[in-house]
Amino acid sequence: MISNLVGTRIRALRSQRRLTQQQLADLAGIPRATLATAERDDANPSLAVAFKIANALGVVLDELVEESRERIQWRRSGEMRRIQSGDGVYRAVTVSPPNAFHFTQQTFQLDPDSFYQGRPHSPGSEEYLLILEGEVELEVAGERVLLGTGDSARFRGNVAHSYRNPGSEPARGLVTILEGMGGDGEE
Repeated sequence: MISNLVGTRIRALRSQRRLTQQQLADLAGIPRATLATAERDDANPSLAVAFKIANALGVVLDELVEESRERIQWRRSGEMRRIQSGDGVYRAVTVSPPNAFHFTQQTFQLDPDSFYQGRPHSPGSEEYLLILEGEVELEVAGERVLLGTGDSARFRGNVAHSYRNPGSEPARGLVTILEGMGGDGEE
C-alpha cells in the first residue's frame, strides 16, 4: 500500500486531461469504483492500481506519490560526467538529466581513423545512435552499416557493438541507451 496524496494528484491530472472517472478507469483497466475510492482517499490504492492509473495518465508513478516535484530537471555543463576510452580516441559526455534512471544520453566524439568497442548493456536494453557530424561505421553482432551526418540507428544494446570512424575528420554523435532490467547505462 502507498500513502495518499495520491487521490488529490489523480483528480488534478484527470481534470487537466479532461477525462471522466469512467474514461480514466477504462484507460487504466480498473473498475470505476476503484478509481473513485482512490480519488476520494477512502483507501490507499495498491501499488499495482497506482501504476495502472499513472500509465493511463501518461506520468511516472512518482508524480502520483511525491508531494512536490521539480518540473524541469537540469544539469550544468560542468557537472556532466565525462568519460574517455583508454587510448583517448573516444570521448563522451553524459548529457541526460539527473535521476534519469531508465535511460542515459551521451554526446560523443570519435577521432579520425579510429575504433571504439562499446560495452554491452543489460538484457532488454536498446541503443539509439544519431550521427551529428562525420561518418561512423556501426557494427552490431557482426552486421555493419555506415552512418553519415543526420543518419540514425537503433539496435539491441546488450550485444557486442562497436563504432569506427573511417574518415579523416572527427565524428560526433548522440547515443541514447534505454536500459532493460538492471545496469547503469554508462557506455
